[in-house]
Amino acid sequence: MKIERIAIGGLGMSGSYLMRRLADSGFDVTGFDPKVPDYYIPCGYATNINKLRQYMRKIGIDADEYILSSASKITFSGHDFRPVEFGSMGLCTFDKNRLERDMIAGLNTKRERISGEYDLIVDATGVSRSYLGEPESDLLMPAREYLTDASDHPDFYFHFFQGGKGYYWEFPLGDHFHVGAGAINLDVLDANLKPVPHLLITGRKIRLKPLLDQVYTENIVGIGEAIGTVSPITGEGIIPSLRSAEILFQCMKKGEDREEIVKDYSREIMKGFRHYNDLYNLLIKVQKGETFHIRDLKSAMLARKDLRNFGIDFRITRVAKHFLS
Repeated sequence: MKIERIAIGGLGMSGSYLMRRLADSGFDVTGFDPKVPDYYIPCGYATNINKLRQYMRKIGIDADEYILSSASKITFSGHDFRPVEFGSMGLCTFDKNRLERDMIAGLNTKRERISGEYDLIVDATGVSRSYLGEPESDLLMPAREYLTDASDHPDFYFHFFQGGKGYYWEFPLGDHFHVGAGAINLDVLDANLKPVPHLLITGRKIRLKPLLDQVYTENIVGIGEAIGTVSPITGEGIIPSLRSAEILFQCMKKGEDREEIVKDYSREIMKGFRHYNDLYNLLIKVQKGETFHIRDLKSAMLARKDLRNFGIDFRITRVAKHFLS
């Protein structure tokens, strides 16, 4: 079946980016998102500016105009090691709300759920998978986030909870700070965030399990967190979600038949994000307190690469005791 009319449900980073890519290439695309303007988005607002630039150039946007704070150093701490500092490889926070608005400026968007008949529906609704439906199995980590004007750490800071149960973070966000925590244990979450004074509070669940074998059904295909393109190690989903949107765009440019496009897309997603399954298995192993062996070295090196892709000049030997003991 030839794709003529396309609907995108969810206009976050991946949905907005895909919509602009499709519209600029002449596709008939409508975007749907019921959230109100200037909604304080549950998100860490942190990504690697070097990676973000690569995608924004494709749609004629200067990513540097949206930077709020750039990291000079990143501090890691944990329950059994002193704070360790790493250099930055592009880690920053950025004005996500404004960037999303600018990506879809002038396009055909509606502040409602998808209505009408479309040849292809793209589910970019994140953790909710509003159109694809619930996955066969999942792992969601609750997160709570504060906007505050006070922070104990002026630069980017991470504190990892014992046993891979999550972490606490403090990120500079222009004139403010974004402070949050994600943890499997809600008591740990509350204990770390309750003392923090805040201006705004929001929260969500973060999908840690890749859903790479559940990316489409009939005329619905998912991108971004809806299919689990979120790092199981860092929880960062901005760049991976943009990557998934670009993969779908390239598949749609190559072919016209819907069935062939979604199958090609599914194969490319599995190929591009297969390492997330290894990272997820590493996380589960840490959470279970299992002993690590030499065969786990590959996953440990993938975790190092993942942190560096996030923009952190991570050296695994400096914190290995915390994660691998």
